[in-house]
Amino acid sequence: MSLPNFMFIGAAKSATTTFFDMLKSHDQIFTPKFKEPHFFNIDENYLKGIDWYKKTYFSSVNSEKVILEFTPTYFYFSECAERIFKSLGSDIKFVVILRNPVERAFSHYNHSLRDGHEDFSFAEALKLENSRLRRYKNEKNYLDLMRHSYISQGLYYKMFLAYLKYFDLNNFLIINFNAEVVENIDITIKKLSDFFEIDLSSIDLNIHSNKSGKAKSKMITDLTLKNNFLRKILKLIIPHKNRQIIRNRIKNYNKDEYEYTPLSKEEMNLYYKSYFSDDVLKLEQLVGKKMNWNIL
Repeated sequence: MSLPNFMFIGAAKSATTTFFDMLKSHDQIFTPKFKEPHFFNIDENYLKGIDWYKKTYFSSVNSEKVILEFTPTYFYFSECAERIFKSLGSDIKFVVILRNPVERAFSHYNHSLRDGHEDFSFAEALKLENSRLRRYKNEKNYLDLMRHSYISQGLYYKMFLAYLKYFDLNNFLIINFNAEVVENIDITIKKLSDFFEIDLSSIDLNIHSNKSGKAKSKMITDLTLKNNFLRKILKLIIPHKNRQIIRNRIKNYNKDEYEYTPLSKEEMNLYYKSYFSDDVLKLEQLVGKKMNWNIL
């Protein structure tokens, strides 16, 4: 039984689910049965200890070369860097997929909107973000913190600084979602092959997971995602790992296709300059990689 030696830690809404589904069946890769254990970023889980984490998610590891964990919000929660360092050591390596932060924020917003967790327009939600997040942090409300952190989960330079206190930049494979995943997936697979030091030429590149969708039934969404008496009872009788598997299956069953009007180029540029341009410039200087996200 072993612990992860690689992690996909971000960014949220950057095709990490697709990569999980592509990589999980490779014979030299072990992943837990479902994506996102949320061990290092949720106190309730982390306080259960590293032995619980190992037993719950990695008890079935055999001789796989790559032991892989996917939780994109690890990149966002700054305390995860220290926790991962103390639990797994300095040699663990990270894959970080970075998407144009305006696109990422808008995708994130629409995810919250379709699941019934957002009542404001995109522009209003961005203006309210700081006050909302301060309240959620005081309340230790991690779910709403993740649901409404549209801007802050796209401040990649700030997030990298937390990790570089503990890990060398060489520990990271940084992938540009727009230029490498969307435009040339073969380049990305080659980079992953080199990073993992295994042959990935056999994986299915036609998987496109976690497409936008809306709930068929709001009642089912509320039962699975919001605090209620039924969830409290199930929490007492069903193990944590099994609850997550059941919740993911219900969510997929309850999802219909969902389409939204994309932002205009003018809106993209406005939000980029208002919220992200300074952070992206610092990011490019830090990692030595041009992102080319400012489209106007």
